[in-house]
Amino acid sequence: MKLLNLLWGAPFLLPVIWGPAASAQCVVADVAIQANISGSRTPAEQINAVDVDREGGCVGNTSVSTSRQIQVGGTGPVRQERQSRHRIRGSQTGTSGTGGPTVVVPVEAQVDVYNPAERLRR
Repeated sequence: MKLLNLLWGAPFLLPVIWGPAASAQCVVADVAIQANISGSRTPAEQINAVDVDREGGCVGNTSVSTSRQIQVGGTGPVRQERQSRHRIRGSQTGTSGTGGPTVVVPVEAQVDVYNPAERLRR
């Protein structure tokens, strides 16, 4: 019975399997995690600078960057700084004849946790 259902639906899948090729816009994904768990009473200075250089319509290219900065322990001031630069170019048109704007997906998590127990360590 399952085979019969599969065969019945097969003609509807043919355009999907043998249809025209698809092309996606260009995509930039930038993921950054900055975390501090310390006994510092001064909030951590966490800087995440992301620069994306793109021009006009774009098809068929990606740029991905991931990073993590983790600080655990200590009682002094904490500074975490990250600089990320993306430069993306792609063909101006895809198989459909059009290019679209670059899709930029920034993901940033900055965590600063005060741990008073660190002040007891010596």
